[in-house]
Order: sequence, then structure tokens, then C-alpha cells
Amino acid sequence: MKYTIFITVFLLTSCSLLYGNLGGKFNARPDQWNERLSPKAHELIEKSFQGIDMEKVVDLHAHVAGMGTDHSGLWLNPDMKKWWAHLGKYNRFNVYLSASGVENKNHADAEFVARLVDLQKNMPKKIKANILAFDYHYKKDGSIDYKHSEFYVPNSYVYDIALKHPGLFNAVVSIHPYKKNALIELEEYAKKGIRFVKWLPNAMGMDPSDKDIIPFYKMMMKYNMILLTHAGEEKAVEGESYQELANPLKLRLPLDLGVKVLVAHLASRGPCHDYDNNDIIVDCHDLFWRLFKDKKYEKNMFAEMSSLLIHARVGEPLYFLMEHPEFHHRIGYGSDYPLPAINWIYRTSQLLNMGLISSDEKKAYDEIYGVNPLLFHFVLNRNVRHPKTGKTLSAKAFESPFL
Repeated sequence: MKYTIFITVFLLTSCSLLYGNLGGKFNARPDQWNERLSPKAHELIEKSFQGIDMEKVVDLHAHVAGMGTDHSGLWLNPDMKKWWAHLGKYNRFNVYLSASGVENKNHADAEFVARLVDLQKNMPKKIKANILAFDYHYKKDGSIDYKHSEFYVPNSYVYDIALKHPGLFNAVVSIHPYKKNALIELEEYAKKGIRFVKWLPNAMGMDPSDKDIIPFYKMMMKYNMILLTHAGEEKAVEGESYQELANPLKLRLPLDLGVKVLVAHLASRGPCHDYDNNDIIVDCHDLFWRLFKDKKYEKNMFAEMSSLLIHARVGEPLYFLMEHPEFHHRIGYGSDYPLPAINWIYRTSQLLNMGLISSDEKKAYDEIYGVNPLLFHFVLNRNVRHPKTGKTLSAKAFESPFL
């Protein structure tokens, strides 16, 4: 009990230092990358762009978030704002804010976007980002489940940001298939030229295998839209009670219908029930590859690589992808921003110990992170080497399979 009280007091009295050390420990502006970085860092940056058709590189997975300030329309679960309601959620969200460059919570939403724009504008090579809306958790009856919703980012918000910065962003809408008027909203944005729909089933509460949502899938197919959906265990946001909804095997329904499905993270984390084998527990990653290798899905099942180097995921999922370049034409680049700005989960010391990078490279990567975490993420993913074979991910794995 005394220990718990001590930890709580420490967190509350030292929060600024703590959050800054876990996420947001930057030491230069993004526009200073050219003069502030060492020759080794410049060498890694230059190497990372070699062989890639940069016209085809898109960050397929980047978030915008906030607290509902600046007339944004965003919503944040009240538990995230109160340490006494849920200390874990409170601390996690404050780390996100620090990593996103937010200094004034009264203008959190505007500062989040301004920081992301600054990072994007100061990349050595242009990489346009798909910025994601994020819908509420809905019950099957179409009502919002606020208790299990962690945050909400309106479709109109990301759409307006993309309109304001057309050279930097594409808007990705998030429409829950259980919500009322879901088909109307889906068609509305399809006619505006939106190509992607974002789902996170274990946080939002939809079941991708639910046959009642076939009309939603058919509407997506009518407009050639792509479903960007998380698969595997979710830890970044609320989802603990609904992890099974992100079982990769649940994606068979949209895939069999012909929907184009982009699977986030290659389902690289967590246990899943194997519906094909008496519900035994296996790695979600193995189920992803069962589907991905199936020739009947080779034209409409894709994936993006974000989070493969996060400390809790790095290992076999990355190695397997490196070992199978024959699948790289169906993979694309993704950052899952703001996660690359959280140095607590991107641990270069771990990558060094695993033999993925060298000691001089570690120092250079840390430098790049301190200036621009988006650049850090791209360069790191492009250059890490298989600890046994020395292979890297091919250039093709970084080009969007939709361009």
C-alpha cells in the first residue's frame, strides 16, 4: 500500500519529466535535421531512400488525436483526463500528448496537428500520410458505448485537415457498420473520393465476420474502397474485453466477398482462437499468414508494416517478412504515428542487443529520433537487418500496393 502511494505521488509530482522521458524527448526542430545530424545519420537517411520509387510511398497509417479543444469535435473518454479514475489510462494519454509535441492542453488538438504538419513538411523526401478518423465503440443496436470508447476523431475533422494540406495528407474515414445511417455516411464520403475506411474491432466493437454487415461491405466494393483494419491483440487503446474481434480469421467474410482489406501490423501480437482447429490458441500472426498465403486472397488482401519494431512485437513477425520478399508487393509502409515518437516503446538498445542494428547506428538513430520521429521510423524500418542473414526489407515493401 505504501509503495502504491509512493508511485502515485511520484507520477503526479514528476509527471512532466516522466512523460517527456517516455515520449517526446526531442532536442531539435524538424527543420534542423540537415545541420544537426551527424555524417552517420545522414548516411543512414540517404541509404533508406535508395531503390524506392518515392512517388509510390505513402504512410498508410497515421493518427490524429486530441482532447476536444479548438472546436475540433474530438471526444476523449473522461477517464483519460483523471488520474484518480484510471491512472493507467491517464498516464498513457499524457505520454501520447508529450510524444505529439503538445505543450498546452488548452490547445491540444491544434498543437497536435501543427506538430504533425511540421514533421511532414521537413522530411528529406515527401511521404504523404493517410490520417485516420476514429469512430466510437458501438453496440449491435446502433447505440454508442461510451464506457468502452477511448476517443473519437470525426471524419469531417481529418477530411478538413487533408483539404487544408493536400500535399501532406489523405483523409481516411472511420465508419462503424453498426451505427445508424452507416451506409449513407459511407456513400457520402465515397463520392468525395475517400478510398480507405478505418476499423479497430477490439476497440470499436464491430465483428468483421458478422453477416449483418454484408451490405456495408457491398457498398465499399461498389466504390472500390479499402478496409484498413487492425488485427491481433490491441494494447495502445481500450480493447481488452473484445480482443477476439480482431482475430484475422474473422476477415474471411469481407475477403470472400471481394473487399480489399489492408491488415494493420500483420497481426503481429497476441493469442487468437484457431477456428479451423477446434479453437486451440495460436499466435494471431500465424493466422494472418494462413490467409495471406492463400492464393484466393492474393488480389485483395494486403498489409502494412507499422509497429513491427515496437519492443513488444519485434522478433519473428519482422524476421518472417524479411525472409519472404515474394510477398513484399502486397505490403506497404505505415508509421502508426504518434507511436514512433514514444521512445519507451521504440527501444534502440533492444534492437542493438538483438543484432538488428550496430552500436554506431544506434547512436545515429537516436539522433534522428531527437529531430524527427517520423523520419526515425522510416529510416529505422528501411535499414534494420535480419540478425542471421543480414537481409533487410526490400524497397518494394515500402511502396503502397494501391499505387
